[in-house]
Amino acid sequence: MDLTKASLLREMLTGTELGSRTTQFAHSLRRFTTRTGGLMLFGPAQDEPWHLTAHLDDELHRVGIDDIRPALIRWSPPPDAPPHLSIGLDRLREAGRGESLLVVAESTPADNLLERIDDVRRRGTTIFSIDNGSKDLAALSHESLVPGLLVPATFGTGWVSRPTGQDHDEPDHGRHAVPDEALTALREAVAGFEMTQHLVSLAVADEDLTQPAWRRRLRTFIERLSGEPV
Repeated sequence: MDLTKASLLREMLTGTELGSRTTQFAHSLRRFTTRTGGLMLFGPAQDEPWHLTAHLDDELHRVGIDDIRPALIRWSPPPDAPPHLSIGLDRLREAGRGESLLVVAESTPADNLLERIDDVRRRGTTIFSIDNGSKDLAALSHESLVPGLLVPATFGTGWVSRPTGQDHDEPDHGRHAVPDEALTALREAVAGFEMTQHLVSLAVADEDLTQPAWRRRLRTFIERLSGEPV
């Protein structure tokens, strides 16, 4: 999903529990990461969170936030890996206060993953997680998102497209009509982990977390119309 579609999806979800929780989660991630370079992402060895790391990096770079650019922690980086992909487990041993570890685990976390997280937590690092509802991981996390609880299986059903130019006052027979482009974004979004990660990556780049939500949304809307940042 590209930035435009993800942004449309976020707007559609404004006011919903999914929209609110992913935004709160992302803003907490920003607030609790106070050390430069202190945002780390970690996950199972067989499913390292490349996807979210890349999106977070893109979004933070886009708005000029360079002090908390994310670092992907890898279980066993190859010796010829480029610097940004060669950060191994030693980085976790250096973690401490003012830093955040974001754990992404779609499957039930293994014991060795939980042990690493526990060690980092004991050093004062704030633990965030996006997972499947693991009680063990929840016990170690200061804040967590469980997409399966936020995104019901019926998400998106009942939405119908409104052809371009259709009168907004025309009846939609009880269904919630949305523009074709927005509906396409909704259908292409993968309910659950992928969609949640897109929403978090967008919200973490909100430029002024002290601004009221309506001001942030207005700013984003104006930028999209003008094509220039304001």
